[in-house]
Amino acid sequence: MASVSARLSIIGETSSCEPDQDANSALTELDKGLRSAKVGEQCEAIVRFPRLFEKYPFPILINSACLKLAELFRTGTNFHRTLILRVMQQSQKHLDKILNLDEFVHRLYAVIHSNDPVARALTLRTLGNIASVVAEKKSIHHSIRNSLDSHDAVEMKSAIYATGKFAAQSNTSQAEKSKNLICSVIALQVNDLQLVNGGGWKLL
Repeated sequence: MASVSARLSIIGETSSCEPDQDANSALTELDKGLRSAKVGEQCEAIVRFPRLFEKYPFPILINSACLKLAELFRTGTNFHRTLILRVMQQSQKHLDKILNLDEFVHRLYAVIHSNDPVARALTLRTLGNIASVVAEKKSIHHSIRNSLDSHDAVEMKSAIYATGKFAAQSNTSQAEKSKNLICSVIALQVNDLQLVNGGGWKLL
């Protein structure tokens, strides 16, 4: 009888460990894809992360996975960044499980200083999509405000997008300030337009 109880106990312990083992195996497989020298395998791995988060919504796994994605965002190409942006968009409800939030943000935020306006634009949109967990970070607010003055249309539109996302997460007074800021930027854009050729608009 004791032998049967011991066996059942072992089976129970093994069964409880299986989800963790499966999660670790799945993350290891995707990490291998991220480290691949082939861009196709890297991209295939990136787009599989939302499904991983849904199947194994464990803070330790999500934290580790997001740090890996943030590192690739920092070192990768704009195509990598576009895919990682989509992962963040699809994984909103899991962002509060990121344990090393400062390190995660630090890796993403590093790209805001890039000389490439498209890279900066993708960073702004990614930061906007994680606004629920970084809404009060003043350094991000400052970068968004600076990008609102950008001469690059893509970067400026991304800054407006990020401002809206942060406004939705901030307190009422801060949200009102953000909305007013967006209106001011739009007004400046309108002032840069000149009516020409019988009613057509031309950007100066």
